Amino acid sequence: MNIFSFNSSDPAVKSLLLWKVGGEEEKWALKAVESLVKKLRKKHNGCGTVEDLEYALAHPVGLSKCVTIPRSQDGRLQVSHKKNLPHVIYCKLWRWPNVQSHHELKPISTCLYPYDNRGEQICINPYHYTRVEQQSAPIIFRAPSVSASDYYRGSPMIGYMSPSPSGSESEFSNMTMPSNFQRAPVQSPDDGNYSYSNFMSPNRQMVSASPSGMSDDNDEHDHKTSLGLVNYQRHPPIDDTNVWCTISYYELNSRIGEPFKVSSNIVTVDGFTDPSNGTDRICLGLLSNVNRNHTTENTRRHIGDGVVFKCDEHKVTVENISQSTFFIQSRNANYQQRQLLTTVCRVPSKSSMIIFDFDLFENLLERAKTEGYQNVLELQKMCFIRMSFVKGWGQHYHRQEVTSTPCWIEMQLHSPLAQVDGVITHMQPPDAFLTNSK
Repeated sequence: MNIFSFNSSDPAVKSLLLWKVGGEEEKWALKAVESLVKKLRKKHNGCGTVEDLEYALAHPVGLSKCVTIPRSQDGRLQVSHKKNLPHVIYCKLWRWPNVQSHHELKPISTCLYPYDNRGEQICINPYHYTRVEQQSAPIIFRAPSVSASDYYRGSPMIGYMSPSPSGSESEFSNMTMPSNFQRAPVQSPDDGNYSYSNFMSPNRQMVSASPSGMSDDNDEHDHKTSLGLVNYQRHPPIDDTNVWCTISYYELNSRIGEPFKVSSNIVTVDGFTDPSNGTDRICLGLLSNVNRNHTTENTRRHIGDGVVFKCDEHKVTVENISQSTFFIQSRNANYQQRQLLTTVCRVPSKSSMIIFDFDLFENLLERAKTEGYQNVLELQKMCFIRMSFVKGWGQHYHRQEVTSTPCWIEMQLHSPLAQVDGVITHMQPPDAFLTNSK
């Protein structure tokens, strides 16, 4: 790294930038360090100076002092377009460039101002934190296939109204999923959960198993939904009845460009720039973002040929035709396999997967009608499908939420949403719902 590329006249800033690790963009790193130096120099409470931080970075195996900054109102620190907890930002800058969340960090026993103490000061000394060991990769289960007709003879409703508490990938997340709709029960491990071997198409390799109103990134929303206290989100009808889905593209937690309304039964989403602008192709290479960082830029280069979505009267499938791995979260597909609804599925190159079964959804909706308003409302979440490019998220990855992945898309399925809308507008909300919405 060439520190002379940083436009700073402050020798302390330049000295601290010498210890920068990883590929974070230089402008962001410069702002992060300048902001920190300013806070350290003008603070009146807490402990630690710029010199103490320099000592800690230069002597990683020795004892060092706490270096603190005041806790903000929400506990987070914004640097340029990124917002995170301060100790995560500076651990990322000086120790672990791939750290994403405070869940991955644990303070050492001698730290006097750790983040989890909820005090007025937060220690940002990166050597006062250790990395939490990540869980091992999930197990892949396989089983003999069973005819597709067995699927419709009555699969029990296992927890279809019970989202994962963490909203992250389940332990069965890397399970195989084919595209030919064969169902095969698998013996569960000892923890009492069940799973299904997936719907693998012949001659294809194994596939392992929002910002929208149905976001799982909003824990408060999920908590209120479980109590029946969230206002019903009505989705306006689409003028063109031929449009079967809307696809929105995101980089981290920001939507880039306008949503794409898809009317063609087959649509390709790739990383190229296509001057023809056809209705059956979405070229993400056309979309610009002035705040795009190095990681996102590099990830976009690996989208390549991308994926192909196909919709017919029974199902929606996705085929990965690129050279990179993609990751999908589909509640419909997860229910189909009896996995946690928030499971994130890994889709390797040249693999395909059923991501939505319309017949299954209609069956679930019919049953939900008899179970009440809240159960029908919950099915809205099944109408949104998320897919990240190259980088995964969930329990077995550093990124816990899809909004932490460099680039991803969200598909909104219009027909299922319209079905939910048609049912719920004729239902009486529970008393708790009415009381809360006044």
